Amino acid sequence: MAKTATARAYKGAGRSVAPKNLHVIPRADKWAVINEGNSRANSVFDTQTEAIEAARKLAKDSAGQLVVHGRNGRIRERDHYGRDPFPPREPRKVLHPSAPPRTRRREDISKAITQAVRESRS
Repeated sequence: MAKTATARAYKGAGRSVAPKNLHVIPRADKWAVINEGNSRANSVFDTQTEAIEAARKLAKDSAGQLVVHGRNGRIRERDHYGRDPFPPREPRKVLHPSAPPRTRRREDISKAITQAVRESRS
């Protein structure tokens, strides 16, 4: 009995063991947050931003996925929280290095330009 009561208390606290896929969808000039597979909304908001914030918090708590739909109903973005079922095989490349590229000082550049102009005149 204690096991059942614990499971009920855990489920009743709004937490679930399995990760949830939460969708933010347009519904009657408002934005609804629904669990995947349900037609009933968890909550309804006036703006998409409010709905996304609430859904993101729920997705982080349940280590699930957030799926944001646009006004036309198509998926606009996805965010995963928790373990990635398909992690990348190799690390991602850094697009922007942490150290800025080395450049010459202003005087060196000015001297080089002056020298180039002198050479072009002669």
